[in-house]
Amino acid sequence: GPFSHAAFDTVLARVLRDGRVDYGALLREHADLDRYLAAVAAARPDARESEWPREEQIAFWVNAYNARVLDGVIRRPGLKSVLDVRRVLGIPTLGFFREKRLTAGAWRSLDDIEHRVLRARYGEPRLHFVLNCASVSCPVLPERALTAATLEADLDSATRRFIADSTRNRIDPERGMRLSSIFKWYAEDFRRSDASVEAFVLRYRPAGAAFRPDPP
Repeated sequence: GPFSHAAFDTVLARVLRDGRVDYGALLREHADLDRYLAAVAAARPDARESEWPREEQIAFWVNAYNARVLDGVIRRPGLKSVLDVRRVLGIPTLGFFREKRLTAGAWRSLDDIEHRVLRARYGEPRLHFVLNCASVSCPVLPERALTAATLEADLDSATRRFIADSTRNRIDPERGMRLSSIFKWYAEDFRRSDASVEAFVLRYRPAGAAFRPDPP
């Protein structure tokens, strides 16, 4: 049958509070996360004979990325002092995203998963809203593990939620758009799916956020 994300679901149900991760709770009890990452390390979504459907591949790689971020935080010696329930961790070191660990049968960094797998293979800009990088500027961690069955709905709702968040994006009829840096860093991804970054944002903006990109 399909790869099971149940262990990761268990982890998320236990440590997520209003989109924030309780790293202290995760540090005290991480057996489910360890078990899930062992399965992720051994999985073979790329093997030709396995022929995973596209949605299953995407769900796998996003969950693997998010699980590894959680694991990377609790394993980093220098970060222990900031494992505080009320704070979202900002990780200053790029090394965090470049450390390689066994994932789907190969040594890969978080950067490898994001850029060389997810962005390179799938051409799906909404993925940026379900990848969590453990910093306050990132999208919130999805409350459930992604699955093939709910992938489309999850990508859609995560995108709408991020764009509707006025602490990250302002869509103003007078002053135009002030958007999260994600739209700047990955502009090419959004332009590949829509005519422009703005067109992508308008497609997913909340109903009632009246905004005309051009003067009448």
